[in-house]
Amino acid sequence: MDEISIGSELKDSFKSTDKWIKQGVDWMTDLEGFYRQRASIEKEYAEKLNLLSAEAFKKKAKISSLLSVGEDPTITPGSLESASLVAWTEVLTQTELIAKEHSNLASDFEKRIAGGFMEMHTKYDTMRSRWKAFNEELVQIRDKHYDELAKSKKDYDTACQAMENQRAKSEKSSNERSQHKYEKRQYEMNVAKNNYLIKINIANRLKDKYFYQDLPEVLDGLQDLNEARVSKVNSFLLTASALEKRTCESIIKKDAAMDEVIKQNLPKLDTAMFIKHNMNDWKEPDDFYYIPSSIWHDDETMITDSRELDDLRQRLNSSNSTYEKYENICTNEKQKLGELMEQRKQVMGDTFSDVKMKTREEYFKFEELLGKTLTALQQFSNDDTRRVIAEVELETIQSSAGDKDLTLSRPIEKKKKSALGFLKRSRHSKETSTVQEGEEDDDDVLSLTSGMSRFTTHTHHSGSTKSRLFGSVGRAVSVSSHKTSGSVSGPQAKALYAYAATGDDEVSVSPGEIVQVSEADDGSGWTTVITSNGEEGTVPTSYLQLEAATNGGGKKQGPKVAPRRGAKKVKYMEILYDYEPQGDDELGVGVGDKILVVTEDDGSGWTEGEIEGIRGLFPTSYGKMI
Repeated sequence: MDEISIGSELKDSFKSTDKWIKQGVDWMTDLEGFYRQRASIEKEYAEKLNLLSAEAFKKKAKISSLLSVGEDPTITPGSLESASLVAWTEVLTQTELIAKEHSNLASDFEKRIAGGFMEMHTKYDTMRSRWKAFNEELVQIRDKHYDELAKSKKDYDTACQAMENQRAKSEKSSNERSQHKYEKRQYEMNVAKNNYLIKINIANRLKDKYFYQDLPEVLDGLQDLNEARVSKVNSFLLTASALEKRTCESIIKKDAAMDEVIKQNLPKLDTAMFIKHNMNDWKEPDDFYYIPSSIWHDDETMITDSRELDDLRQRLNSSNSTYEKYENICTNEKQKLGELMEQRKQVMGDTFSDVKMKTREEYFKFEELLGKTLTALQQFSNDDTRRVIAEVELETIQSSAGDKDLTLSRPIEKKKKSALGFLKRSRHSKETSTVQEGEEDDDDVLSLTSGMSRFTTHTHHSGSTKSRLFGSVGRAVSVSSHKTSGSVSGPQAKALYAYAATGDDEVSVSPGEIVQVSEADDGSGWTTVITSNGEEGTVPTSYLQLEAATNGGGKKQGPKVAPRRGAKKVKYMEILYDYEPQGDDELGVGVGDKILVVTEDDGSGWTEGEIEGIRGLFPTSYGKMI
């Protein structure tokens, strides 16, 4: 069965999903009670076993809708039942037929089946509570920034009122002191406005992050928990069936019929039915926007006058440090999350697509991995929130400043970043201008306008937090989407492993998916493909197998790390003039040399290149692209 995801299909559905999961976990007590009673009844008479089966049917009838589609489905299921309930119905039916043959199974049922359901209920209810607590933590963090937005709005209105009061006083008195107070109030109002605008963007981005990234991951975690529960229920039911087979050969055919139904109970069938009957027309909450003060009329433009710009420079410098710190942290944490999810798939992935019995150790390992995933996801989400906040501040301030210099003229720790051209820009500046006595060295001035040019420069949020973190944690197929048919021109390839897109120019693929190759690998390690649903993007070439290629023997394991993104295009420059290096970070070149371009000119007049394994900077004007 194609893989599906609650997080991708059902928007803002934590409450309904959590209730549905809880019903499934609580159902374990019914199963536990069933087998305990069955063990007792089998010691007495087969008639009591038949009576128990009848009682179980009644219980199932009462909770059939809750287990199949949840408490408040958008579409009523009618007489339809979930695959788990269908399997359970078959178990009860066969139990009535073989009641007389099970008097010797009382001890096994009491210890192995009923005890297992009791332990399972306790463990899975605890894990469900942890996911619920994590969601509450995410909501609390999001709402905290909503409150900060409201407070910044209040502070802004207060500053506007103070400005208006001072303006009225200044009109009555035009002395220097009154004018000074007026300018001070105006400055305070502008700073409050800038803070308010920044809080708006932060609140919007965190809103997007919650609904498009954090919440879907929580929902998928609950889905995995529920599907593991269904898989484990299947394992217990199959164990009970195996005990019955050993007890009496005369009921082998009845048990085989029971097995056949249970093995059709794929864990994702319950999920698919729940999603289908709970689809809703969810509407994304409106973005926050700037609301001018009723007292001081203004627009949403940030104030970037001299004094206000100093405040923005300081904030930009702080945000830059925070972003660089958490960008690296989040990259490592995301890699760790991906590895944990891959390990989970290796342990239990086959039981989600095909009903199989697993050992106790395998279930324990999966449950342990699921707990580790939650811990890692919590840490990543918190760190990523800090990164997003810093990124939004950088984007907002840079966009508002326009062409104004955001250099923070204060001593900082020297960091050699020749790849970005910071030190070389300072060197070039010193060569072309005279440094007056008493001026600080240009190497001690951080130019954030050029250093942070990798960020987009628009005031409205880009919506980067509206994409799934791991492509629905490896689930590539949507319940509501269908593959388009028709002729496909050009070469095709088969995805050997699952790949989750990590950039706007990439595309996610699932194992076994057939894609059309629109642009072959140019040596960068990436191939451009068109997926079955029409999406176009790049995929690591090592994850694909072209049609002409033959399958190798044995089971393959996908590469854990995709090719480096920076190597997609290889460029060279031919040197036109000789250049002797004047510093340790420079590269000596001669006329006719063919230089591999590592980092193109960022506007500083310098290019970073490599020749014979040696890297360094050289003037861009000394060569030409080839």
